[in-house]
Amino acid sequence: MGLGMISRVFGLLTATLILCLACAPRPSGAPAGRGNVITSDQMASVNAQSAYEAVQRLRPDWLSTRGPSAMLTSAPDVASVYLGGNYMGPVEALHRIRSDDLQELRYYEPGEASARFGMGHERGVIDVIMKGADRIR
Repeated sequence: MGLGMISRVFGLLTATLILCLACAPRPSGAPAGRGNVITSDQMASVNAQSAYEAVQRLRPDWLSTRGPSAMLTSAPDVASVYLGGNYMGPVEALHRIRSDDLQELRYYEPGEASARFGMGHERGVIDVIMKGADRIR
């Protein structure tokens, strides 16, 4: 095997490793600021009034814009919000939900969001679970 071939194989292996690490699921014991769940206890600990404030303080990356999802649009995309399986709107909908009424907020990455909620969730979904709500999913 020549030096050029070794270099190409090494490059391919490096790219594969980077892709695998980027797609790996987050550990369930992820520290505050990371992870895909915010519990009612966590919301209470930061004294958040709305679901938006809770997310802003505990998982601000859920609110970040990531630029347009298509070249033909200039509007930045953000995560979608669902409550009880119903679409509520973009993340701004979280302003209308009191944190005292919440059991949990759960973020779904785009791939899993599309599988659970249908296509069109390029920035993921924040699923709102109210206290006393049945969890069917």
